[in-house]
This record gives sequence, structure tokens and C-alpha cells, in this order.
Amino acid sequence: MSEEQLRQLITSNAKAISALTNLANEVIPRIDEMQRQINNMQRDSVETKRHIDDTTADIRELMLENQRILRYLENIVNREN
Repeated sequence: MSEEQLRQLITSNAKAISALTNLANEVIPRIDEMQRQINNMQRDSVETKRHIDDTTADIRELMLENQRILRYLENIVNREN
């Protein structure tokens, strides 16, 4: 390989490395932002699940209370008959 061909190869490689570096500088911040968004979505999902679990527990408690009230009322009605 001649000296000129080596220079051209080195120049070509340098341009390719520069282009890849520029591309990486554009892509990496986007990936970082996407990771932040995913983390936020996961955190929101966990908070939503906690809220749903709390609400489900409240509903379960209300259902039990309603059953107790219903039994109480049925007992009152049965006593009157």
C-alpha cells in the first residue's frame, strides 16, 4: 500500500470516527431522556398500584361493614315478624 493510500485510509477512518462520535453525541442524550421517562413511568405505575391497593382495601372494608349492617337489619326485621 502506498503512502498516499495509507493517508486516504487514515483520513477516511478519521471521518468515519468523527461521524460516529457526532451520532453518539446526538443519540446518547435521547437515550438518557428515554430512560428518565421510563423511570418516571415505572414510579407512576408503582404509585398507581399502591393507590389501587388502598382503594381495594377500602372497598373491601366497606363491603364488610355493609354486610354487618345488612345482617343487623335482617335481625331486626326477623324479630318483628
